[in-house]
Amino acid sequence: MAIVTIFGGTFGDDEELARNVATKLGCKFVSREIFVAASQRCEVPEAKLNDIVEKEPHWWERWQENLRPYRIALQAAMTEAAIAQDIVYQGHVGHGLLPGIRHVLRVLLTAPIDYRIEQVRERQGLDEKGARRYIEHVEKARSRRLMALFGTDWRDPEQYALILNMAQTSAVAAENMIAHAAKLMDYQPTDESRQALGDLALTARVQAHLLTYPRLRHVNINVRAKQGEIALAGILPQSVSEYEVRHMVEGIPGVKNVMSDFVSIPSRVLRYG
Repeated sequence: MAIVTIFGGTFGDDEELARNVATKLGCKFVSREIFVAASQRCEVPEAKLNDIVEKEPHWWERWQENLRPYRIALQAAMTEAAIAQDIVYQGHVGHGLLPGIRHVLRVLLTAPIDYRIEQVRERQGLDEKGARRYIEHVEKARSRRLMALFGTDWRDPEQYALILNMAQTSAVAAENMIAHAAKLMDYQPTDESRQALGDLALTARVQAHLLTYPRLRHVNINVRAKQGEIALAGILPQSVSEYEVRHMVEGIPGVKNVMSDFVSIPSRVLRYG
């Protein structure tokens, strides 16, 4: 079965729709669970992790904040959920967490601005001007955060297999179309796509494990996994040995062999250089 990710932007009824799609397909619905699991990995409260992904940072945070640990934690949680069982994910990070996986059906629910304004007015009791400002603020903040996390614009239609205009499509029709698309052969897993998902999951698992070591939390270690073979590369502070890093990785479930290629430099250079 396809892995389905549904992103509603500022369209407000995507959670119920996604739950119904999951029921039709006999899949597990996941949304907040990804943030809960990721927050535990990166030891950040779930509410803060959601703010990190959702809200626009203050100007000083743009210079200080490294979003890489949060992306890794989210990706590790998402890939583990996708490997464990068939899932339908609803939220605004799913489309970016499973790159290069053929059997992912990425869905965007959208609508003209006037339709979304009416939705926001009904949900939040705002006037038209306030609703428009709200939508513009949310989409601006979300666009900047998702660009920082994934390097892509969530509004780019090329990221999605299916885009539905909810001003012209009933919820029931949208659910049926998504469920039908998820059953097409184009989105069924193959041996190659399962292996690609397994490699991505192991890569994220290794990266997330390395983040649990305080001395490595802000060290950018490149990790590649292929059928259990792990390749590590990057620049290490002299306070951390290559042997230590290899030893950290060797005990991770799924790891068969570890190769490494590191350059060691003084910690003060790595920190301030």
